[in-house]
Parts: sequence; C-alpha cells; structure tokens
Amino acid sequence: MSRVSPEFGTVIKDFLARNKLTFRAAGFKSNISAAYWKDMADGRVPSEDMISKMAESFDELDEQELRAAAGYVPIPGRVDAVRAVEFALRGQKSIPEEGKSQILDFVRRVEEKYVEKG
Repeated sequence: MSRVSPEFGTVIKDFLARNKLTFRAAGFKSNISAAYWKDMADGRVPSEDMISKMAESFDELDEQELRAAAGYVPIPGRVDAVRAVEFALRGQKSIPEEGKSQILDFVRRVEEKYVEKG
C-alpha cells in the first residue's frame, strides 16, 4: 500500500460510518487487520486482491466502486456502460464538467434503448 487516494479513503470512511463499524469490527468480519482498515480510511490504496476480499466480506461494498476509487481499471464484463464511461472521464481534465455530464446522459440514453435488462 504505497499509493494514496483521498477518494478511496472517503469511500472506506463512509462505509464504516454508515454501518457503524470500527476498524476492529471491520477487521474481525473481513479477516483484514484493524491497522490495515485504518490505513485504507486514510486513503492508502490496497492491492486488487485485497479489494476483492473486502467486497466478498461485505455485501454493501461494491468491488467496481472500490476499484474505481482506488484508480484500478474496472473488471470487464462486470461493469455497465455508464460506470465504464464515468471511470474513463475521471482523468480527463480538458473536458468540462458540463461536457462530462452530457456524455454520461448520452450513454444512459443509448443503454436504455439498446441494452436488454435481464
């Protein structure tokens, strides 16, 4: 865990607060140490394997959301088009927020029209 992502730390803090979990309680349920949970809440990015382990331990944690917040590429086949485009647009500083919003609206409309809901 050498990279830092404030966004990842926020996701972890919000998850713990919403579920009224301490670092120790999260560690007990996930078999990941309380110290590791604290590091993640501080924004330290874990490995992709650790993210999978976290998502397997808690139904409330979405693996794709964790991966995106950590800066990892979404797992192909497990992410919808809107989330994939959101991820791709994150690093595009040259596109204004209004433009990003328009792109996402377009992708949503296309998905509604062409993607079968199963």
